[in-house]
Amino acid sequence: MSTGEDGAVAVITALFMVVLLGITAIVVDVGMIYAERFELQNGADAAALAIAQDCAVGNCSNAGATATRLAGKNSHDGVSAATAIIAGNSVTVRASTATPDGGTAIQHWFAPILGINSTTVEAVAKASWGSPSKASVFPFTAPRCMFDSAPTDIELWITSTSTCTGAGGKTLPGAFGWLDEDEKKSCRASVDVDQIIGGEPGKSGPQNCDIDGKVILLPVYESASGQGNNVSYVIDGFAAFKVSAHSWPSEQRSEPGCVHCTGIKGTFITLVSLADLQSFGVEELGGESLNAFFVALSL
Repeated sequence: MSTGEDGAVAVITALFMVVLLGITAIVVDVGMIYAERFELQNGADAAALAIAQDCAVGNCSNAGATATRLAGKNSHDGVSAATAIIAGNSVTVRASTATPDGGTAIQHWFAPILGINSTTVEAVAKASWGSPSKASVFPFTAPRCMFDSAPTDIELWITSTSTCTGAGGKTLPGAFGWLDEDEKKSCRASVDVDQIIGGEPGKSGPQNCDIDGKVILLPVYESASGQGNNVSYVIDGFAAFKVSAHSWPSEQRSEPGCVHCTGIKGTFITLVSLADLQSFGVEELGGESLNAFFVALSL
């Protein structure tokens, strides 16, 4: 092989090496970028959901620290930068690359051959929270004053003979009402806080409705009008109520707080749920904040 041919082979080999190193840069360094973005997205998602959960119960004060902590926990090297911006009922978390030595970009191994020394990677997540304004729920409503006066974490009976003082000092006897079901024996009623809901305070308890041991969304009403089987309720919002027992007229249950009563027993609890809205029958959010809040990623 002549000297000229040797030189040509050397040039071709050098060109192939550049191509080979370029492919290596794509495989290795771009792979690092995708891995970093995946970690940052996990951290941003986790931080946004955690902050939204805190804010739902009125504790937004440590949003920045929560974002930084959770972004770091989801990073392979344990370090990430993060910011949190709260606007209305939503929080936007932006997570970006941070390195233990104080850098803000991924340093590449092979890409510098192509003139790319480092890359800054970011991820954004947005989470929102809210209380139901419309839901398909167990057809049972109680007055707002019963929710307002309920002791914390103590079981109580909501029965047909319970009383509490409502708006304007008015006593509301017969403290619950049956709502008109969507379909007969369906155990469900569609309730919208923007509408007046019809009810049947005198009807017997629904049969075969599985509510014991479950958390239900209990529509609470601000006022009621009419009488007999022609009653209308002005629904104020939805309260989370954990049912421990029920008593319908045919069951003749007797215990403290319930002597041959009709009603449900349980506790008003603070519910901050990441569950699918449909699992609670929630159709729309934006209602008054009582004690039930739903959190979801919106970006």
